[in-house]
Amino acid sequence: MSALTNLALALPAPVKTEDFVFLNSIPRLNTLSLAIHGTNCAVYPEAGKHLTRTHPEQGKSKVTSLTVEGDPFFIFWATSLFCSPSLHTLVGRVPRNIQDNLLQGLLLVPHILHMVIHHNPKAQRLSIERDGTLPGHENWNFGDARTFLPADLYSSITKLQNIVTLSIHNVPFPEVIKHLSTLPSLRTLLLAPLSSIIFDQQTSPTAADLATIRAKFPSLQHLTILLQDIPDVPPNPPEMTHPGHGLTSLFMIPAWDFEEELSVSELIPLATYLDHLFPILSDVTSSFEPRSQTEADSNTLTSWKNLDQLLKSYQNIRRQAVQLGKSLSTVHGGASNF
Repeated sequence: MSALTNLALALPAPVKTEDFVFLNSIPRLNTLSLAIHGTNCAVYPEAGKHLTRTHPEQGKSKVTSLTVEGDPFFIFWATSLFCSPSLHTLVGRVPRNIQDNLLQGLLLVPHILHMVIHHNPKAQRLSIERDGTLPGHENWNFGDARTFLPADLYSSITKLQNIVTLSIHNVPFPEVIKHLSTLPSLRTLLLAPLSSIIFDQQTSPTAADLATIRAKFPSLQHLTILLQDIPDVPPNPPEMTHPGHGLTSLFMIPAWDFEEELSVSELIPLATYLDHLFPILSDVTSSFEPRSQTEADSNTLTSWKNLDQLLKSYQNIRRQAVQLGKSLSTVHGGASNF
């Protein structure tokens, strides 16, 4: 096994940290994928001590890329063992069907990312996602100190200067846009957490925060974001810069499904605003496409298809204006030679 560099394991539950320790003895192992199947146990870290070592082998792993699929407690403890300055990629996937007594472990998602950043602020890819909806979280115990947000979570996130992909989807996480610093390397951002009310926050990002995103993430190419108050936009669109931001795909998830399609009078200000922010947008619809041909388009998808037509018309007008300007320049330049 000394030459092994990639390993994928599917394990029966329950699983303990000790069950993984032997993997640290594989000297060249750098890509590890772990999955758990069956009934696991809800084991919390002590309140405020999720960064405390609970095993001598913690922090010694040479794994650079870790993918963990299973309930949130499994993801937490697997990550706690393999976190180290070497780990630059973490992908956590919580399946749709997990036991009810394990669901509250999703409140440990901020702790999981906090652990990775604590050990390696130069991490490049952080992704934790869950399939399906989450009914019944109103019955969770939010007063459990073991799941309180880490005190320095926001300040630690500002250290992610090397991050390329950051993805938080359908799991509890606080609103972080206002806390993120300029991230020059960020290419892909997915921020669609469960309701931030879980963390006593009453608001989610709005379209106005897209201007902040343009300013803070100059290399961003793909953005998926949960927004409230769509289609409201600031009254004055921001100044269009040249050559403009490079974002090509923008998927705006409404905090609540549209009861009806957005009207033209609602879409035009939104399209104008987005065009000034991101002048080369090419995709605002594909993430909302039905999974089967028999499924009808949602009001959201229909609205975004109409938005797409407006954006493309603006881009086409600009291209024609540029071509006209070049043609006029050529004509005047030629005339000056006589």
